[in-house]
Amino acid sequence: MSENITSKVALVKCDSYEQDKVDAAVRKAVELLGGLEEINITKESRLVLKPNLLAKNPPEKACTTHPAVFAAVVKLLQDEGYTNLKYGDSPGNPVIKPEKIADECGLKTVADELGIPFGSFEEGVEIEFPEGRVADKFVICKEVVEADGIINVCKMKTHQLERVTGAVKNTFGCVFGINKASSHARFSTAETFAKMIGDLNNLVRPKLHVMDGIVAMEGNGPQNGTPKQMGVILVSTDPVAIDGLFCHLVDLKPELVPTNVAAMEQGVGTYKDIIVITEDGEITPQEAAEKYGDKDFN
Repeated sequence: MSENITSKVALVKCDSYEQDKVDAAVRKAVELLGGLEEINITKESRLVLKPNLLAKNPPEKACTTHPAVFAAVVKLLQDEGYTNLKYGDSPGNPVIKPEKIADECGLKTVADELGIPFGSFEEGVEIEFPEGRVADKFVICKEVVEADGIINVCKMKTHQLERVTGAVKNTFGCVFGINKASSHARFSTAETFAKMIGDLNNLVRPKLHVMDGIVAMEGNGPQNGTPKQMGVILVSTDPVAIDGLFCHLVDLKPELVPTNVAAMEQGVGTYKDIIVITEDGEITPQEAAEKYGDKDFN
């Protein structure tokens, strides 16, 4: 993606995890973006929803994707005729089964109610990626390899190494869990790790990104930070743009986030040229920061 590309991010206010409110906000954000037809998938496509399931924490800790946001995305897809759905994530702890983490985080209950099975995230497939900038192969979860498309349902959080973790970084959960430690060892600096994440995004290329920013995490993220009310749902087909807008909302320059810089350099998306679409019309990221942001976010 060249630097003169303009990306759109839909922003809709949502002040609580009350299910009806979240359903409406997610639906409105996708509509503002142009509807599900914008993601170029067929109704028969095998889709995998990829939430953030970092650790066994309850939703109120703001460590993982909230069940209400996950449910809203599933229901929207189902209502629009997309029924071949699975979900999952591959956290880094090889001892704990991923579906057990989904249960502890409240997503399994919602998924079971909506008839969405947990996918094959306990088996990895080695994929060669010779075009990678720093990574020429990945071990990717089988369900991701076999999917026609990924729907990235990420969380708005801080991150010790990369400053923030949002849409771009959430794809790391597509890497088979036991291989995450070796990735951190091999790509040990913020810059090299970010370039690896850029390569990963070019490999798995999620179709749509939905960010749970109703209650974000500030401070010592991505696991031990503090919940912070932000009151927004963000949706985009460009993960760099959605993370770039996240940065503006929390008074952080997007160019200070290594994953933004690497992913933009590697053609994943852009954090420079963003149009923010709201229910009141199109605004700039700077205007969005003034109206919807929080300069006290740490």
